[in-house]
Amino acid sequence: MGPAPNTETAVDGTTPVGVGGWLLVYLCGSIPYLLVHSAGLSGWFLDYALWLLGAIFLLLAFPLVLIPLKSPQAPRWNVVALWVVALVITLRAAAVPFNLETDGAAQRRNPEEWVAAIAILAAIVVGSLAWATIWTAYFRRSLRVRHTFGSR
Repeated sequence: MGPAPNTETAVDGTTPVGVGGWLLVYLCGSIPYLLVHSAGLSGWFLDYALWLLGAIFLLLAFPLVLIPLKSPQAPRWNVVALWVVALVITLRAAAVPFNLETDGAAQRRNPEEWVAAIAILAAIVVGSLAWATIWTAYFRRSLRVRHTFGSR
């Protein structure tokens, strides 16, 4: 019986290293994802102020910068950021009915409008939690991540 197969190599026998494959998809897909969430969060605080949207985006996108730099901390910081964004946007969505500026509008809203608003908010929350779950699993199990960043 021969030696045990090397589980640290890809199917084609190569070792995936660097920003490519699904890691590149994550990096590119995270930019619009974070822009949308930054807009939602900036509206929670200051009625969608552009400077605040930019500041929130830069803060949330910082872990993405660690990926092309191949920082050993990139996987950990990206997983933390994924969950912070998902949980904060969930709080933001849950707070919508209680926002003071929407009290007058909320009283005039008919049940169908509430159903539509809740459906949109639920889709945002579910999408955020799914995005965080999928990419957390990827960062923890990927050979490319392991070889690129030297994580477990």
